[in-house]
Amino acid sequence: MGLHIIPNDLPSSTPGERKVLEKVRSLYKDVQREAYLYIQPRIRHLEPDFILIDSQRGVTIFEVKDWELSYINRADRRKIDLADGKQVDNPFCKANLYHTAAQRLFRLHDILKNERNELKFKLHTNVIFPYLHSNKIEESGLDQVFNQPPAQCISSDMLSTVNINQLFKNEFSFVEEDEIIAIRTLLFPEIKVSCSDNQISTKELITALDAEQERFAKRVPYGHYMVTGVPGSGKTVLLLARAIHLVREHPEWKVKILTYNRSLKTKIENKLNSLAADLAFMNVRLENIDVSTFHKFALDTASICVPQKNTVKWWNEELPEVAIQRAQSSYDAVLVDEYQDFLDDWIRLCVKSCKEHTYVNNQKETVTGINLFLAGDRLQSIYNNSDHSWKSLGIDMRGRSSLLKKSYRAGSQHIDLALNFLKQEKKLEEEVNKFYCPMSELSFENEMKDGVSFIEGSYEDISNKVYELIKRKGYKPEDILILCREGKDCENIQKKLNREIRQKVKVTKNITEGHLIITTYHSSKGLEAPIVFLVDVDKFERMELEQNDIKLRKLLYVGMTRSSEHLYIHAGSYDKPSFGQVLRNQIS
Repeated sequence: MGLHIIPNDLPSSTPGERKVLEKVRSLYKDVQREAYLYIQPRIRHLEPDFILIDSQRGVTIFEVKDWELSYINRADRRKIDLADGKQVDNPFCKANLYHTAAQRLFRLHDILKNERNELKFKLHTNVIFPYLHSNKIEESGLDQVFNQPPAQCISSDMLSTVNINQLFKNEFSFVEEDEIIAIRTLLFPEIKVSCSDNQISTKELITALDAEQERFAKRVPYGHYMVTGVPGSGKTVLLLARAIHLVREHPEWKVKILTYNRSLKTKIENKLNSLAADLAFMNVRLENIDVSTFHKFALDTASICVPQKNTVKWWNEELPEVAIQRAQSSYDAVLVDEYQDFLDDWIRLCVKSCKEHTYVNNQKETVTGINLFLAGDRLQSIYNNSDHSWKSLGIDMRGRSSLLKKSYRAGSQHIDLALNFLKQEKKLEEEVNKFYCPMSELSFENEMKDGVSFIEGSYEDISNKVYELIKRKGYKPEDILILCREGKDCENIQKKLNREIRQKVKVTKNITEGHLIITTYHSSKGLEAPIVFLVDVDKFERMELEQNDIKLRKLLYVGMTRSSEHLYIHAGSYDKPSFGQVLRNQIS
């Protein structure tokens, strides 16, 4: 609770804006109720300096002017002539425009209106002059052109003594938690997390990024940056919010999002499509964000056709090499999801495709760099067996990475089971200790107990459990994800399912709305569901070659962390030595 400031700070803020920021920060220093202060947000095409949301007072908008009296040559109720020759809008006219635009925006959501179609909460606007005293405003006659309700004036002397009550005109207006979420997501559609259009997504675990996630997405410095995190920590959501934030701040920018597999690409595209109407209303140019798999991107960049006799080596080495030779700096930002599955040359292609930009960093230094954002989890690297050498790629990652420690999807039992399973292999134990913090430092939205069950027997037994979940326990087909080792296993399970249920089943690598999905472990990245079945874990056996053993363990790790509610682990038999037997022994 308390005041969440998003982003924490902006190097481009004026001295007056910083003064207002510090004043609000000090006013809320000991306040424990929920409140949000947004710095330089946008209401469609309008750009107020601050929006303050208070769960007990309502919403107030600030317009800040660093003006002194000598800077104002002439003023009327619409325009101000300044000493530097500029003519600008009267800030009170602007503040009232903000008020009208915000009212229209908030009325779009029924939850924010009462039975008379009025907003349930109070909406206020303030014009603040940190360097202009009320006496000078009065003596100069500016009070006549500044008196334009509902906007109220806060002069420098008033700012020094102002309290929270005065920012909200001494009115109380309680705003419920779901109403605050509605306000935040109307202002910033990109922070919506729940996605009804994508039935594979976790069911209403969170409806908006929490304050820390939102602050992170907007506060990530320009230049290259890497975010890693536990499964279900919102890495993809943050990547998407970051992409939208960039095109919102820079409407002319071209942004590329790259994934390894098609299922994750489809998930991101579905999310963008679900936000399209809201983002269009906020004048965000969604068409400037392009989503692609890496191999499609490399093909387009290289401008070559796939040879009839293509090999894994051609896709992974020869194609990227040609693409690097022909790549141009075409994108203002490139964002990579599941970066750990990208080979070094793939990252090199991303780097070469980025334009260089000059920006002011957090130390207020003017620097030049590329906007490359990487999101992933090293422990889920099922395609790339080697660590990236960032130095050889020309990227200095020191001080430019963050670890997300809270999981919104996978429960503590699932993560604990998955990590302990990995740590039974010495090299993986080193990776867990290197890339993660201790289990005690992780936090979970979902502290479930008894979230893992074991099924021993044939595919008929899986079919019976699916039937029970849908027909007796009220789950929908789209709440269930079944993972198999090979495509033929997916088809065999589909044949065993109840005929009626089978009508709502898809064997696919892509997300398909309203269907129970059966796919392979390799294609499960980007997928999630309340109920997940891991099929034939007894066929995962220790391998003599360490590299293969590690890959199989990571494959199971990915599968074990797809569920938000219950994980069913199936084996034909748990009697023979296998990873299935190891997992059951961990639980028992």
